[in-house]
Amino acid sequence: MTGLHNRSHPLRDVLDKELQQRTFPALSAPCRLCQFMLTVSPASRSSELSFMQQLASQQGSHFSETDHDINLPLFGGTLRFEKHGEFSSYVFIQPGSEKQLFDDPLDFLPGKNWLDDIPGQVFRVVQLSVVTPAQLKANGNINMLFNPDNCISSLLAGQKARIWTDFQKHAEGAGRMLLLDQGLSPAALGRLVQQLFDLGNYRKLSLLGWPMSRQALAKLNLLEQQLSDITQRIEHQRSDDERLLNEITTMAAQTEHLIAETSSRLQATAAYYQLTLDRIKGLNETPIEGLLSLQDFTERRLTPAFRTSESVVFRQNALSGRLGRSTELLRTRINLKLEQQNQQLLASMDKRAKLQLNMQQMVEGLSLVAISYYAVQLADKALYALSYWLPGLNVGKWQSISLPLVVVIVAGVLLWINRQLHRDKST
Repeated sequence: MTGLHNRSHPLRDVLDKELQQRTFPALSAPCRLCQFMLTVSPASRSSELSFMQQLASQQGSHFSETDHDINLPLFGGTLRFEKHGEFSSYVFIQPGSEKQLFDDPLDFLPGKNWLDDIPGQVFRVVQLSVVTPAQLKANGNINMLFNPDNCISSLLAGQKARIWTDFQKHAEGAGRMLLLDQGLSPAALGRLVQQLFDLGNYRKLSLLGWPMSRQALAKLNLLEQQLSDITQRIEHQRSDDERLLNEITTMAAQTEHLIAETSSRLQATAAYYQLTLDRIKGLNETPIEGLLSLQDFTERRLTPAFRTSESVVFRQNALSGRLGRSTELLRTRINLKLEQQNQQLLASMDKRAKLQLNMQQMVEGLSLVAISYYAVQLADKALYALSYWLPGLNVGKWQSISLPLVVVIVAGVLLWINRQLHRDKST
């Protein structure tokens, strides 16, 4: 065994434990249940953990930080606690039957103020009474317990159970579900009850994105109208491109901020909607002619809200893409203008270079005259110096000879230097 333990995957025990969690206890009809569903923020999870650990310790059990559910015996009944991503549920199970199928939900609690010690906000409270066929006959007209305009009833679990509900809060401050057991095993009845609770929880959680979707739609309409106006101005060139680019950049920032605000909630809406559909499918529902079924209710009430959230996600992404394309269009046009300005600047610089070259050539021509002048002067000085030492030297004759000779020599030297410079530049 030690060798097997040393070779075990580090997540082996964790995953085995996960597979065993979220298993609802077996139930027998008749019984009554009441679920309190509370949304819990991440900051309140530590307080919730301390409360559950203390409660479990009082009942002789243990609740660790990695546990997601626990069943505790409590005052002749059972408390079923489940911890989910953004909510927790407390289900109180009382076996046996009562004269009233639905009563004050606070009567299920150990004390009227018991919920005050639990962190979170009450999001959903629902009572579920599981009855036998004999108990159903004894209670008379079941339809009096529900709103006839919204009453839903259908057969579940391969026609071995029947559900009545109306998905609304009644005078006692809770929703109502009545479940008729027609031959389910205790384990199957427990799974069916859990599916019904999950269905209601996920259905209501999926609606959390609907108010946010309506607010987002109003902002999207405004942003789309602004983008349409900017696009027309881009087309007709009514405004400066840099100013338009600044406006689009601001709109892009507003759009990304809107996406950041809504994406998490809308993604959760899509996930909860899919979980709702999965739970409906798992109920193995059979509709009853003339009555609204759970699937019918979901398609009529929940699907339109989900489609609204879905359209918000699509329009946000589409608007972000349109803003990106408009930004690229403006940047391309601005870059073309800059290139045209650069070409004009280069042309101007080329023109100036040509003027400088012409001036340089003119200066080079003048330099030949200047250098020749100074060379002739030096030659005259040299002839006068030689005449001192050679008294018979004909200075005038040699001056007439030296003038053209000096000019030719200077011109030849300058020409040679100029060719050498051009040769060095070409190499």
